Amino acid sequence: MNKLRLKFSKNGPIKFIGHLDVMRYFQKAIRRAEIDIKYSEGFSPHQVISFAQPLSVGATSDGEYMDMTVNSMVSTNDIMNRLNLVMNEGIEILAIEELSEGAEKAMTAAYAARYNIKFRENSMPDFDWISEFKKYLSLDKLPAMKKTKSGEKEIDMKPMIFDYSFDEENESVNLLLSMSSMATLKPALLFTGFFEWLSKDFSPVALDIHRIDIYKLEENNNRSYIIPFINNLNEPEFYLS
Repeated sequence: MNKLRLKFSKNGPIKFIGHLDVMRYFQKAIRRAEIDIKYSEGFSPHQVISFAQPLSVGATSDGEYMDMTVNSMVSTNDIMNRLNLVMNEGIEILAIEELSEGAEKAMTAAYAARYNIKFRENSMPDFDWISEFKKYLSLDKLPAMKKTKSGEKEIDMKPMIFDYSFDEENESVNLLLSMSSMATLKPALLFTGFFEWLSKDFSPVALDIHRIDIYKLEENNNRSYIIPFINNLNEPEFYLS
C-alpha cells in the first residue's frame, strides 16, 4: 500500500461547489480513472481519502490537498495523469507526493494558509481601503467575535496574522493566516473586523478570495519554518521569529 498526498487547484465556476460535493466528485473521479484505491473495512466500505481544511464556497485556490491510500500503483505521475484525464474544467491535479507511513493527515498537519484577496469589481469600497487596511493591521490588537460550537467568544486576530504584503497596482493584499486545529483565521472574519473598525457596512461576498497554498510547521536548528505541503513551485520557506 502507498499513502499519497495530492495537490490540486479549484478555479472557475466549480468554485461554487461546496466541500461535500467536492468529496463526492473525487470519489467518482477515482473510480473513473481506475485507481486501485484502498477501501475501509466493515458493512459500509468507503474510499480511504481525506482532505485538508475546506475551502469557502466562492473562493478559488491553487493549493488544495487530499490524502489517499492506494493498494498498488505504477507511479505518482501515472496516477496524476489518470485523474487529470477524467477531471472537469476547474479542478486540476498539480502534484502528487508519496508519504511516509507515520505522516500526519493533511487536515492535522495544516498550520497556515496564504491568500490573495481583493474586492470584486462591482463591490469596490468608496474609500482607499488599502491605506486604511494598513493602519488597521498595524494596531496592537485586532479583536473580533468568533462563532464556536458553544456560542461566540472574543479573540485577538493579531497573533493569527503571520505575514502580509500589498499589491497596490492590482489593489490586493497577500495574507499568511493561521489555519490549524488550535487557531484558524478566515479572511472574511478579518475584513469584518476591519469594516467594523471603520464603522462601515460589509458583506463577505464582496471579497474575491484566492487561496495560494496551505502550509505545515517544521522545526529545524531551533527555528520554526512554515513550508508548503508539496513545494512543487520551489517557494521560499517562511520562518517564524
